[in-house]
Amino acid sequence: MQASKDSVAAGRDVGAVITGDNNTITVLPTAQSASAPDQKALVTRLISECHPLDLEVHHAIRVATEESELPAYVQREHDTHLQHIVRAAQGGKSQLCVLVGESSTGKTRAAWEAIQILTVDEWRLWHPFDPTRADAALAGLAAVGPKTVVWLNEAQHYLAPPGVGERIAAALRTLLADTHRAPILVLGTLWPLHWDHLTSLPIPLGEDPQEQSRQLLTGRQIHVPDAFTAQELVAVHSAAQADERLAQALAGAADRRITQFLAGAPALLDRYKLARAGARALLHVAMDARRLGCGIDLPAAFLEEAAMDYFSASELNSLDDDWFEQALTYTGRTAHGNTALLRRTRRRAGTEGEESFRLADYMEQHGRRTRGQICPPASFWDAALRHLPRRTDVSALESAASARWRLRYARLLAERAHQLPPPSPALGLDVRLQAYDALDDSDSWPVDHLTCRALADLAFMAVEAADYEQAAALALEAAECCQPDALADIALQHEKAGLTVEASELAHHAAAYGAPACLGRLAMMREEAALFEQAEYYARAAAEYGLTNTLADLAKHREAAGDTDRAEELWEAAATYGHPEALASIARFRYESRDIEEAARIAREALDHGDAAYPYHGTEPIWRKLWPHGIEPDGTPTPHHNDACPHS
Repeated sequence: MQASKDSVAAGRDVGAVITGDNNTITVLPTAQSASAPDQKALVTRLISECHPLDLEVHHAIRVATEESELPAYVQREHDTHLQHIVRAAQGGKSQLCVLVGESSTGKTRAAWEAIQILTVDEWRLWHPFDPTRADAALAGLAAVGPKTVVWLNEAQHYLAPPGVGERIAAALRTLLADTHRAPILVLGTLWPLHWDHLTSLPIPLGEDPQEQSRQLLTGRQIHVPDAFTAQELVAVHSAAQADERLAQALAGAADRRITQFLAGAPALLDRYKLARAGARALLHVAMDARRLGCGIDLPAAFLEEAAMDYFSASELNSLDDDWFEQALTYTGRTAHGNTALLRRTRRRAGTEGEESFRLADYMEQHGRRTRGQICPPASFWDAALRHLPRRTDVSALESAASARWRLRYARLLAERAHQLPPPSPALGLDVRLQAYDALDDSDSWPVDHLTCRALADLAFMAVEAADYEQAAALALEAAECCQPDALADIALQHEKAGLTVEASELAHHAAAYGAPACLGRLAMMREEAALFEQAEYYARAAAEYGLTNTLADLAKHREAAGDTDRAEELWEAAATYGHPEALASIARFRYESRDIEEAARIAREALDHGDAAYPYHGTEPIWRKLWPHGIEPDGTPTPHHNDACPHS
């Protein structure tokens, strides 16, 4: 069959566009480019058909409660500037903008969010990357048509290659100046290092290898800051009420570096999952040390010695002689956002001390979630006795050992703590100030909250006047800003007035806005009204927000009323949410029903979880009966147990 005059076989260039619900490809002939005689098809697609991850937006934390792949987007100052540029392109004038910022600061996500307004006008997007970014761009720029976003993420791959980069920059300048192909929007991202390279004048002045790039880029950049401002964090706090990933970022991100935390966490988790035995053991040691109360800087000698019992027998026998160095190399490699699993602590000039390492914030959180019911092995406690230099760390581990009924180690750690010098007053003050700063987020909120506080006051006045509908409306409006506690109180006022349906709805709203304690109070009010099933429903709802005490209180009410079967069911529910008293109570029920073996198993699990330190309302912990003083849960003797037992 003879080729048509417009076909590729006939030597003509084509432009391929993806259209329709089935992504069918339409091939359009385009003008031949003198600079690209072998030009390939230009593949574009509607912005509405694109996926942000395909455009190199970083993956974020995955949580079971979130269906979307990306967290909610919070507008920042640079977004406003970018939106002006996108609207100018939407209005018919070709534009170029480069977002400049460090790794994982949110540049690509900002660009993706900004172009969403173009979907109504059916703009298309071209992302050149095959066979290489530079080759694809050089071959396709002459075929770009109107209403196209040219997506140049990591623009150094297009503009920095010697020779080719200048040709691409020149082609982009031609494209932007061509009124017949307007409007075009060119969006790129660059690290500051690459921006400086592409826009700086040559020294000494003479041959200029980046002239085209400098002419193209200068004055067309938007700076993307590393950290959120205090005002921007207000919006993050609000969005975090409905997005667990943002809530995790607020809790774990250092120095308001929210986007770095969101982007870096998945990469860290992937590296953790792929770690070999040595690196994995070091990470587990660090996770256990942090969740049991040690400071952020962990000595290298402690990590190495503590790791020994974290290996299986086969893993231990197969370790290389330099396994520790290999593990540190692996865990020290940086991921997105310049984060590493274990980062070597940088010493200040003039200070001395043993080399130490710091666990990534997100991995610390991951360890608390996944290893909360694991008691560290013997090598952990032995290494702590020998290598932890700070009394505060040793004392914290003493309490942790005691709570897990490792009484021999509790006694030895107590002795070790007394041998170490106490923290200096200056250090103690510094630690207290850091703790205060961590709790006090007042600088994250606007100074002027007079309006929403006035709304809360008006809501209380409306309740006093029995105008519950108006009170609810005012309290909801106040909660949308920063006053969820007022809404919680109004919900309970509705309950007292007999407006139970409205009270339920308002309580759920208050919890979503950040005041979940009202769900627990509502549960107890329904309990007092003998609405037992409803009480359990609201207790479980409170537990979803981490407030498990209501389930425990209901369990005690049921047991006091003689309904031990229902009490045990409630304790089991509390155990699923991690209440510290639940496992011990279940073990007690098993013991009283003469299931000694199961009671011992559950009691041991409770001890490994650290529940021995919980105040059991005057009842004797079941492990006192299962393990007499002098015997620990692992069967080892406790020398001088009368002195060692903190519960005697």
